[in-house]
Amino acid sequence: MSRLTRVLRWIEESKGLDRAAGALAEAIPSAIRSSRVLRGQPLGHPAHPAVVLLPVGLYAASALLDLVPGEGRAAQAVIGAGLITSPAAIVTGLAEYTTLDQRQRRTAFVHLVANATATACYLTSFRLRVHGFGVVARAVSTLGLAAVGAGGLLGGHLSYSQAAGVQREPVE
Repeated sequence: MSRLTRVLRWIEESKGLDRAAGALAEAIPSAIRSSRVLRGQPLGHPAHPAVVLLPVGLYAASALLDLVPGEGRAAQAVIGAGLITSPAAIVTGLAEYTTLDQRQRRTAFVHLVANATATACYLTSFRLRVHGFGVVARAVSTLGLAAVGAGGLLGGHLSYSQAAGVQREPVE
């Protein structure tokens, strides 16, 4: 078993996460918890994996723009678009969170923390750019992209290894 796999298994088995993960589940409003649309039922599969592509793709694009001299304003605009689309990813993720078992919820909680960290980094980067601190903003964006990567790894583990959101019966 690889070191990374051991870390992911450790998260799944970390009962110390249960209190915070459970409190989050309780705090999710019933309107989100019961929304068929947010859980993707009209699509026949969870909406979250599709919706999350927008902010993730925009944040990755901003990293590429940051590598091109003179494209700081374009990177800022793309980060702004990522921040605008993030709430849809958050709310669809929270709707799915309410359907998870305890082991999945532990992984999902750490996934949420990683992505909240990424969002905070990108919001900070955006504000730094507005005030002319481009070098620091690019460094903060790099931290944000690392957090996006960690969140994506956890989300992939949640879906593919833990079968969260996977229906066993075909959708008609």
